[in-house]
Amino acid sequence: MIKTMKEAAVVILDIVYPKRCSYCENILDFGEDCVLCGSCRDKFSRTESVEYRDKDGFSLFKYDGEIRWKILELKYDGKRELGKAFGCLIYESFVKNNIPMDYDFVLPVAASKNRLRERGYNQTELMAAEFSRLSGIPLGRGLVRIKETRPQNKLSTEERKVNVKNAFKAERSFEGERLLLIDDIYTTGSTLGACFDALYAAGAESVNFCTAAKTDLRIGDK
Repeated sequence: MIKTMKEAAVVILDIVYPKRCSYCENILDFGEDCVLCGSCRDKFSRTESVEYRDKDGFSLFKYDGEIRWKILELKYDGKRELGKAFGCLIYESFVKNNIPMDYDFVLPVAASKNRLRERGYNQTELMAAEFSRLSGIPLGRGLVRIKETRPQNKLSTEERKVNVKNAFKAERSFEGERLLLIDDIYTTGSTLGACFDALYAAGAESVNFCTAAKTDLRIGDK
């Protein structure tokens, strides 16, 4: 039953401008709050596998095929809605695998000023914001990138470590806080490691990560 004018406005908007799945763009069922349609949720529920996992976190998919192209569209083609889709998939993986979500904040890996100017958004922040909305864990602020780095995809493992060394800084204290870092792709872990260093230096009690995909090092990949 519609109880307020605001609820009535939402219903009208759903009718006039139906919401579409953030992944496949099909129209969502009326009143559906999830950004993924039932078909996509079923599809990934069947095929999802934790591609990489260690004591600090995990990645959902192998960076290949359809997943790779969707991440490229998110990063380079302005398809921001895919950020919500991957954020939703990460959240549902936590639920499906009974992974504890006892974090104080969820944080995106910070983008450089140049990247933000080029894209107009930080794709990892879109992912983290959707995860935050679904999980109820506050979206954290305060991790910033203070060094303009070269694109990681053009570098070797050792070059990546040097490239992101001291690239991140915490602008506030994270004393005693349990943090979850969200990123799109895990390759060597150099970027996440640099973020970990900055957050632990700011007093974080624990830092874990989750990325949408895990890739093997392929120098020159887009």
